[in-house]
Amino acid sequence: MHHQSLRIVALIFIALVVLQSLLGGAVFTTIVGWTPHAIGDYYAQKSLHGLLETLAPHTLFIGVALMGSLHFLGFIATFGEKKKQYWIHLLFGLFILDQTAPIFINLGINFFAYIKLIAFLGFEVALAVVSYLLFRHTLKAM
Repeated sequence: MHHQSLRIVALIFIALVVLQSLLGGAVFTTIVGWTPHAIGDYYAQKSLHGLLETLAPHTLFIGVALMGSLHFLGFIATFGEKKKQYWIHLLFGLFILDQTAPIFINLGINFFAYIKLIAFLGFEVALAVVSYLLFRHTLKAM
C-alpha cells in the first residue's frame, strides 16, 4: 500500500473516532445527563444484566478505536516514547474507570458517579488530543 493510501486511511479512521466520540457524548448527555446526581440516579435503577449488555459492545468498539489510534500514535517518530506511554496508560485507565464506574454506582457506591463523570470527560478529552496529534502529523506528512 502506498504512503498516500495509508494517510487517507489514517484520516478516515481519525474522522470515525471523532464522530463516534461526538455522538457518544451527545447520547450520554441526552439519556444520562451531566451531573453526578443524574448519573447516580440513572445507573442506580439499571440491572446488572443491563449494565453488562452495554459494557460488552462499548468494550469491543472503544477497544478497537483505542488500539487503532494508539497504533497510529506509535508510528509518529517525532513523538517521544514516554509521551506515547503516557497517552496509552491515560486512555486505557480512563476507559476502564468510565466503563466500570456504573457497576459500582449500581452497587450503591454513589461516589463513583463523580468518577464516571470525570473519567468520561477525561477520556473524551484525551482521545481528542490523541486524534488531534494524529491528524496534525498525518497532514504534515502529506
